[in-house]
Amino acid sequence: MEDDLMTRHNHARRRAVRDYMARHGVKYAEALRAITGAEMAGHPGEPRSAPLRPLPAEQGGPSMPAVVARDHDVNDVCGHWLGAQCVGCGVCTTCDSCFCEVSRQEAELDAYLLGVEREHAQHWQEPGEDCPTCEDQQKRSKNFTECPTCGKALKGYWHFREHNAPRCLKDKPHPPGLDWSHLAGKRININNRWLYHGRMAGHAMDLTGTVTGRWTNLGTGTETTLYVLELDPAVAQSLRTDSGTTPFDPRGVTITEL
Repeated sequence: MEDDLMTRHNHARRRAVRDYMARHGVKYAEALRAITGAEMAGHPGEPRSAPLRPLPAEQGGPSMPAVVARDHDVNDVCGHWLGAQCVGCGVCTTCDSCFCEVSRQEAELDAYLLGVEREHAQHWQEPGEDCPTCEDQQKRSKNFTECPTCGKALKGYWHFREHNAPRCLKDKPHPPGLDWSHLAGKRININNRWLYHGRMAGHAMDLTGTVTGRWTNLGTGTETTLYVLELDPAVAQSLRTDSGTTPFDPRGVTITEL
């Protein structure tokens, strides 16, 4: 029951953030901070402008006063009464406001943003339902047809994620969905020179060997989309491994059958 309430609250917050972005023309992070601050101030939907009021310690407010002794009752920093110093954030409340509540709000916001980031990281094949990051990317990229940073034409969500805006990576040599099973048993050369230019060309991978089949994840035992290349010991390789083999992604390299 508590999980259902939390899920409904998160969905409502996401809708509120999207509405705020549309009304004020701001980016997602700014809208989220405004909405989160407004919720904590008790005014959902709009940001708070008034300063924070100290709350009791059990509600996240200042845990004060500091311990005062007969021979130690003056704050050495400012000269005010030591009992006015909050032991939670160390601020003299005579000089300034307590920052305990601000710190708590920032910690909550950081945790929420981290959760959003982790959830979005799982959306590789298609946009996530009710994912604010995916929705913002979809809007800025014109439904994943154009990179919002460099203007490159895109072929869908998978292309947007692979292009990795705003870093704008180059496309891999081969499109997704190709069947690479015909490589098994063949002697090939693979390299990623397409990714390197100028002085960096010397760092390109250049490997020659025989494809032995699909690579299996050692941790889960599941077969992956990668393939295994058994390196030819008679050929100079840009990589040497103890096992004499290496997994590779056929989409990420140029392939020449020998």
